[in-house]
Amino acid sequence: MATVALILIIVAFLQGGLGLVGKGFLLGGQKLLEVMPLIIIGFILAGLVSISIPKRFVSKWLGREAGWKGPFLGSLVGAMVPGGPFFFYPLMATLTLAGANVGTMISFVAAKTLWNFARIPLEIAFVGTELTLIRFIITFPIPILAGTAVDFFMPGIADKIREDIRKLQKKNSLLKSGEEID
Repeated sequence: MATVALILIIVAFLQGGLGLVGKGFLLGGQKLLEVMPLIIIGFILAGLVSISIPKRFVSKWLGREAGWKGPFLGSLVGAMVPGGPFFFYPLMATLTLAGANVGTMISFVAAKTLWNFARIPLEIAFVGTELTLIRFIITFPIPILAGTAVDFFMPGIADKIREDIRKLQKKNSLLKSGEEID
């Protein structure tokens, strides 16, 4: 992303000089101020979920012991979760660390993208009931099948992904504190 940003800075400079580059930075800063409350609320909610939902509950309903129900329930939760990526990706990481199976979390994020129940009325308003229904029926099995496939073909990946999430969180906390990173 930094490379793309640098290229766009150069393009903006060539098209309109420092004034256009400054305008781009100003617009980007305004957008940051608009989404910052959502980012903060998303991380607060993810933190509250991590301390509010018992790990055994997550393991039972979204973990390995849930079996086929895990990807199905993950899909339903993903479709119902409000908000954008500033909320559902931290929630996904939190649930994974709490014991949710990786396949279930794949179903969660796939359903958030494909099913998103909050978007259906808007979709109907723009493209009609028939097209929305066709799209929903065709995409319905995808999140469940994707999560089930991950669980079947990559059964041991959960521990590695949990460790990767912990490393990312540790790295991010070190970056915030200004400590050196290995």
